[in-house]
Amino acid sequence: MGVVGMEGTESRGRLFAGSCAAVTALAFSFAAMSGVMYDLKGEFLLDNAQVGLIGGAALWGMAISQIGFSSLCDVFGMRNLMRLACLGHVGGVLLFVTAGSFAGLFAGALVLAIANGMVEAVCNPLVATLYRDRKAAMLNRLHLWFPGGIVIGGLAIWGLDLLAVDWRVKLIAVIVPVLVYAGLLWRAHFPPTEAAEHGAPLGDAFRAVASTPILWLFLILMMVTMSLELGPNRWIPAVLEAGGLPGILVLVLINGVMALTRANAHAILDRVSPPVLLTGCVAVAGVGLLGLSFAQGLAQTVAAALVFAIGISVVWPTMMGFVAERAPRTGALGLGLMAAVGSLAVGVVTTPLLGRVADAHLLDAIPPAAVRAVAADAQERTGPLQGAARAIVDGRASPEATRDFLRRATAGEAGPAVAATAAPLLHAGENRSGLLSFRYLVPFAALVCLLLGTVALNDRRKGGYAAQAARARLDGNASA
Repeated sequence: MGVVGMEGTESRGRLFAGSCAAVTALAFSFAAMSGVMYDLKGEFLLDNAQVGLIGGAALWGMAISQIGFSSLCDVFGMRNLMRLACLGHVGGVLLFVTAGSFAGLFAGALVLAIANGMVEAVCNPLVATLYRDRKAAMLNRLHLWFPGGIVIGGLAIWGLDLLAVDWRVKLIAVIVPVLVYAGLLWRAHFPPTEAAEHGAPLGDAFRAVASTPILWLFLILMMVTMSLELGPNRWIPAVLEAGGLPGILVLVLINGVMALTRANAHAILDRVSPPVLLTGCVAVAGVGLLGLSFAQGLAQTVAAALVFAIGISVVWPTMMGFVAERAPRTGALGLGLMAAVGSLAVGVVTTPLLGRVADAHLLDAIPPAAVRAVAADAQERTGPLQGAARAIVDGRASPEATRDFLRRATAGEAGPAVAATAAPLLHAGENRSGLLSFRYLVPFAALVCLLLGTVALNDRRKGGYAAQAARARLDGNASA
């Protein structure tokens, strides 16, 4: 059976299944990376800012890849890009697990991210082409496999944690879903994108992007909404594990709720317009983040995480569906830019920034007298931390030096006795400061609600969302 009438192409079902499997592999890598961030701090003596840079590279690298390859889907061919993505996933994992330093970890995360970007660059326009009359609903179905993949990956990582395996095994597990999508798509025949089928040159897509104000507004909004979703999700396992909570299972819970909601998003979109749905969801997400920043104990954390999950559940695919319906002439380039700018913002700004905020507030949650007591103990022991310990006891140590001392003491550089007293202090500080960093995102959620509400009111004034989408299809572009 052909796809959109193209002779020799695979059935829609196989291509869609392969796309879902590829998004699952992307999400699995996200879960695996989030699941090892806590391990990296201990083994490589990295601070939150450095770990944030590694986690950020796994996102901004995806953004650069999306921007570069979204405009080249019809030049290189979708099948060739998916083959490159498969090779990149395997290569990125191997680089990461064989790394011996921060630089090696950073490089592995970046290669993995480039592969993830290729997946997004192909799968979004592919699904929009396969299901032209149901773009928003089918993009929601496709991207239910992002939280679905995190659930699968998170449970796998939790199981590996129970077996007490090395953290590298968690990354190697990413190769399993990669082989699944490779098997489905390696020899598949892909249809041309809508723009290519209509004979529109690449320059037309760039001109359409430049001349569509509503797209530019949503590019800005996407930077914030993806930061609200992926920024906290990247840090939740490490932050909660520092407090003795099962962080990876909380991440699984959040993404399980997201997957279930996305599976039923079509029913929601039958009743409310995308801008109205987005406004409500972002407001709920902001409340959830505020609750997480104050949460203490498992019950409060789970309750706040559920609110957060409900809020962010359909934001990403609904934003993508909005652009597909309201700016159709921008084609694969428009969708690629949407996904890319969001990943770029999370990778370059949000993830490292949350790490820096957590570092800045780490000592706020630790009694100074307790830190001095650990330092006094370390000062009496021969070793590399004597000088740093003496500076803390004398009150001469900077906050950066004090944080470094606690991390090195926890790693055992002053002996097991000092490590036993330093570790609870460091972990408590990492937990509270990490949760507090989420509070810094709440004002941005309020701003997005205001702007999305304005879009919804503007649509209503002009006849409603459906009328605007129909006009965009007829005009080949969205009205501002």
